[in-house]
Amino acid sequence: MGERSFAEDVKQLGYGEGQILQGEGILAITKALLQSGVSYVGGYPGAPISHLLDVMADANDSLLEPMGIYFELSGSEAAAAALLGASINYPMRGAVTWKSVVGTNVASDALSHVASAG
Repeated sequence: MGERSFAEDVKQLGYGEGQILQGEGILAITKALLQSGVSYVGGYPGAPISHLLDVMADANDSLLEPMGIYFELSGSEAAAAALLGASINYPMRGAVTWKSVVGTNVASDALSHVASAG
């Protein structure tokens, strides 16, 4: 999927207390998301956070699915923002990502609908 495979690195995401993650900082961000109790993660690739989606894609079969976490590589920033509707309609935590300000512009219509629900 991405410019770099994290297939070997994602094994570290299952580490427990006292074990040390080694590698790129995005592994720590991913581990924090998993420990926060997210039910879904989605997004549209783009800098500065594009490697998060690469890590999630590589971890999907071995780690995310067994944990019951839904992963989606969204077709656009708006589609990623629409995922946030799940947290409004159901008591679940999730995370989405897209590229900087330009991505927020594309996601703005979907975000306005999510925000209007309360």
